[in-house]
Amino acid sequence: MSEYILAKASQLNFYINIPLYHNIKDDTYVLYKPTGIMLGDMRISEGMHPHELFIKQSDKLTGLQEAQKGFNKQLENYVKSSDPAKVKETLVAVVDETLAEPRSGSLEGVSDTVGIFVSDYSRESGVINSLIDLSSKDYSSTMHSINVMALALKYSFHMNFSSAEAKLLGLCGLLHDVGKTKINNEILSAPRKLTDEEFAEMKSHTILGYKILIACKFNSKEIAACALDHHEKIDGSGYPNGKTRISQLPQIIGLIDCYEALTNDTRPYRTAMDAYNALNQIILKDVVSGKYNKNLYTNLIKSLGNL
Repeated sequence: MSEYILAKASQLNFYINIPLYHNIKDDTYVLYKPTGIMLGDMRISEGMHPHELFIKQSDKLTGLQEAQKGFNKQLENYVKSSDPAKVKETLVAVVDETLAEPRSGSLEGVSDTVGIFVSDYSRESGVINSLIDLSSKDYSSTMHSINVMALALKYSFHMNFSSAEAKLLGLCGLLHDVGKTKINNEILSAPRKLTDEEFAEMKSHTILGYKILIACKFNSKEIAACALDHHEKIDGSGYPNGKTRISQLPQIIGLIDCYEALTNDTRPYRTAMDAYNALNQIILKDVVSGKYNKNLYTNLIKSLGNL
């Protein structure tokens, strides 16, 4: 394996402490940008650098962490300037970059990302509603996770959670499906009902997500618990373990995950339901049958009141 790997174009303008190299022939690499300086937006936008630049394998994680900080700084500016399209674009970028290779050292970086939305400004402005509106019209695994995060934050604001509690619930929402990064993409995007074998593999995303997140250095184990338990039901009919005793955060994320899946506009295998029918035809039946907690369901409806 080469000591050098291709640098991602989306990260180039964030590298300060990461040296960049140019491949001049075969396995010969020369230093193009030393540590301590940036390429600059103009040089990047006008292609005033070699078509391909490389970083060392050993700098890969540090490079992603620098990129996360850069994306988060942009995101904070767009949130403050009330530019929902740019908020969505930048949020997608940082989540995509992070989930491309989810592991300890990289996933923790999205804690700061979620923290940007947990502010007095975000609670009072329409930035979360705007993000939900934009996200619901653009299906992808990334957008699903972003939308669940936004709905979770909206729920936490309605419930007057503290900033720390809101940030934790938002992180649980953003990372609840991280295990799907280890699932065959043909299964994730299949425009049909899955076979029993395929569905069994799909269900394993809960355990895979738990294993990824429990190895990370988050302050709370609830983030990993949400990845594991968000498909559990309080009557024991869920998966992967058929639990009946489920902590509150996974129950909230499970409800929101179900609601988002039912109401998203462009799922590959079915059309979306409107919010009223999703809540009162599908989810309510599961509440009545004992799968979901009635109080959490009622609070979810109230939190969605001004969408």
